[in-house]
Amino acid sequence: MDANRDMYFGKGLCGFMSEKKQLLDIIVGVIDESLANLHTATIARITAVNETTVSCKPVIARVVDGKKIELPEFKAVPPLFMQGGGSYTAHPIAVGDYALMVFTERCFDNWYAGVDGEIPLEYRMHDYSDGFAIVGVNPLGGAITIPTVITHIGDAYKEGNYEHLGNTEQEGDNEQTGNYVLNGNLTVNGNITVLGQGGDITADGVSLKTHTHSGVQTGGGNTGTPNT
Repeated sequence: MDANRDMYFGKGLCGFMSEKKQLLDIIVGVIDESLANLHTATIARITAVNETTVSCKPVIARVVDGKKIELPEFKAVPPLFMQGGGSYTAHPIAVGDYALMVFTERCFDNWYAGVDGEIPLEYRMHDYSDGFAIVGVNPLGGAITIPTVITHIGDAYKEGNYEHLGNTEQEGDNEQTGNYVLNGNLTVNGNITVLGQGGDITADGVSLKTHTHSGVQTGGGNTGTPNT
């Protein structure tokens, strides 16, 4: 009887451990599947540039049942720009640029349509549909060297007032439309050309074009100083 009892309980313990392992495998499988469908961020490449959005395609494939699955192209993804108040800095975006896509915790369709403080239109979570593109990430081969000072590469357009304290150095031409006021001395290493009808240069109230001289006389003498 004791031997039969030990054999019975021994089989029962083995069966219990086997069922426990099966339950653990199921729980682990559910967790793994949930994590696989919880999207936080990925790398994508810009495929199209629209007026206010971009299209991009992730470059890191998923693995499903051991097989590579490419992700589809995402349309109308809002890009991220540095902005505060009525000011912002916007950089050009080109097809082929890389971007870090980040996905929000909840559906942002209501907010994107201009409505704050409402429940999400859909109850999806960490979904590919709710992504923003942060353009400016690069692989090792295209990495940007970290500069020692703020560096701007490329053409620029600026609208608004600008204040600068300190010295400036420029290589290349400078074209300006509008008046220019200089409070300080000016040294020109080169020629000055005044173009346009009526162009003139005035120094201390004396016109370069219309001033006259006093003390005019024949012979080898010099004229007097210019008159206004």
